[in-house]
Amino acid sequence: MTAPRRDRCGYGAAMAEWYEQLYELQLRANRDIWATLREHGVEPDTELRLGFLYVAPGEPEARALLAFLCEETDYDLEARSRPGSGDGDAEAGGEEEWVVIGTTQPTPVTLELLDDWAEWMIAAGAAEGPCAFDGWAAQLIGD
Repeated sequence: MTAPRRDRCGYGAAMAEWYEQLYELQLRANRDIWATLREHGVEPDTELRLGFLYVAPGEPEARALLAFLCEETDYDLEARSRPGSGDGDAEAGGEEEWVVIGTTQPTPVTLELLDDWAEWMIAAGAAEGPCAFDGWAAQLIGD
């Protein structure tokens, strides 16, 4: 995974309570996911491609995060309207919900790298959208 610059993600700024809660939830999820990956034979040198999702309150926030991630990483990315968010369920005058989805390049990972990466991804979403990091999944890379 590309090591994005942390200084642009607001680490020195006061973080919202939702950020802290999201971060703690993701760290717990990382342990569960890593344990499952290990049970399926994933070792620290096994290459994985990580898919991820952010939820944005609207198009401008999604586009801002997309631009930042494109500048800072080599990830495959796109921003689009969330399926079902424009079908009349939104409150009158409310904006359509958007998502930013992407995948990393194949890379070997460890639990520690996953925790660091998730922290950076959550902070990037909070500072550059703001958008909420909504998790990740792993894809094994074939030989």
